[in-house]
Amino acid sequence: MRKKRQKKKTNKFFKLKITLLILFILMFLVGGVLISPYGPLVKKWTITFSNLCVQKAQFNLEKVDVEGHVRTTSEDVIKRLNLKRGIKIFEVDLEKEKESILTLPWIKTVRIERHLPSQILISLTEKTPIAVWQNKKRYLPIDEEGNPILDDKTVLANLLLVVGEDAPKHTPELIDLLAKYPEIGKVAKSAVRVGKRRWNLYLNDAENGLEIRLPETDIKAALERLKNFKEEGDILNRDLKVIDLKLPDRLIVKSSEPLEERTKNGKKN
Repeated sequence: MRKKRQKKKTNKFFKLKITLLILFILMFLVGGVLISPYGPLVKKWTITFSNLCVQKAQFNLEKVDVEGHVRTTSEDVIKRLNLKRGIKIFEVDLEKEKESILTLPWIKTVRIERHLPSQILISLTEKTPIAVWQNKKRYLPIDEEGNPILDDKTVLANLLLVVGEDAPKHTPELIDLLAKYPEIGKVAKSAVRVGKRRWNLYLNDAENGLEIRLPETDIKAALERLKNFKEEGDILNRDLKVIDLKLPDRLIVKSSEPLEERTKNGKKN
């Protein structure tokens, strides 16, 4: 029994050596042919044969699938493509088609793949809107990098409305800060750039809400002060029109009513 096992192992090892020897000889012969005067001719025949095989396989485009889109429709994507049913799938210029899709306003990244024998798969990621920019009579979303998205047809609710020529590029920083102070960020409805230097926030109402005047620098410190004032004296629910935080060592407030009216109505600061 033991001798039979040893014999089987010897046979397997012998077969392996023969196989490796044959592969080595084939590689040697192929290499010799390629470097010989007949090498270019053999290479040409090989390419011709492979091209013929591809043609015979009939890799024709039959289907284009689009995935990962939310605000962009499949029709929007396909309209940008120079693809027709029945064309050779290997003739599709994937890079050129990708560049065409990237011109759509909501598209952030594109990946295009050939799925043989007859499908093109387009995978998209879209930009994330963080605010809406009011620019004259247009309302354009702003992406997470501070760039306007050239789409004034899509209605986006519950996003901060920002105003000002240079507002978009400064919006990501403001949004990040407001996220750290949710008691303020959740009631902030709009923000206006003043003199391309600083922000005025409007709480509760985009046009007539409580106005918070933020400083040119160190906005975080100003929001921290506002948070403390809210916790200590519920300042955001007072009968105020303006809270001025531009100066770091003082707080200036303006009532929603003139002093005479407040005195008349028996209200106190």
